[in-house]
Amino acid sequence: MRTDPYTRVVLTVIAAALAVIAAFQIRSAVAPDAAAGPAKPGVQRVVVCDESGDFCARVDETSRLFVK
Repeated sequence: MRTDPYTRVVLTVIAAALAVIAAFQIRSAVAPDAAAGPAKPGVQRVVVCDESGDFCARVDETSRLFVK
């Protein structure tokens, strides 16, 4: 059975794309992103401040958020 050139090119492009996707998956499984860090259970505390760090948002006793 003989395939036409168009079909051969399309199948080659699909195969190359699948190989690239597989390579990225293998790379991320072997060397995970170091910036993510280890996962820690519990609540993640976050502080929101201005650029200088002088004024930060706060939560009052009624759980309302205040931003200066």
